[in-house]
Amino acid sequence: MKVNLPISERQIEGELIKTCSGRELRDELGVTKDYTTWAKAQIKRARLVENRDYLLTQEGEQLPSGTKWRSEYHFSIDAGKHIAMMSGTQRGSEVRDYFLDCEKKAKGIPSVKDPQIAAVIFALTRVDAVEQEQKRQAEELAKIAENVAVIEARTQPENKHFTVMGYANLIGMSVDTRTAATLGKRCASLSRQKGLVIGDVKDPRFGNVHSYHESVLQEIIPMGAKKAA
Repeated sequence: MKVNLPISERQIEGELIKTCSGRELRDELGVTKDYTTWAKAQIKRARLVENRDYLLTQEGEQLPSGTKWRSEYHFSIDAGKHIAMMSGTQRGSEVRDYFLDCEKKAKGIPSVKDPQIAAVIFALTRVDAVEQEQKRQAEELAKIAENVAVIEARTQPENKHFTVMGYANLIGMSVDTRTAATLGKRCASLSRQKGLVIGDVKDPRFGNVHSYHESVLQEIIPMGAKKAA
């Protein structure tokens, strides 16, 4: 069955973005659930960001009893592709292909009848989309890592205990995970020699991570960093 999903342009954060109606997208996917509930579920599931991946508006319908307002979600083409693929249905694949065709037309990519050439063009387009998604995910992970590093640097400040990566971040030094593990072993050894307590800190990425007294970190990290450099 042919996909009939109008594409329009809307201003999102000052940029003109091609979007589709969330209500019409739901209908094309053959979903019968309550629209607002369904839309919110897709946003959460795909981790979509308002005013970047979608726009939420309040639109009124004039009735004899007065104006009835309802929420309308307008998804970007990329967001629409994510939602279509997450449906896990044949119809979802058809809707995804429809969005890809829309992107090709927008970029001026000609329609090719030869199936082999079309397959090559599709593959190249898909690779570009995957690279863009990986770049977006890498940026998000970098932000998360930065936030975690700030939290680490403030761990147990009352007794001057920090994790290796937390202390390195505090003094403006870049330490990767592998180097941090090596420095941690040295910090643990020196802490035992001095009879200092080795703490435990919960880390969302690695589970429990040891923390060491500031005096130990001051001795170990500068030396380890010089060797790493």
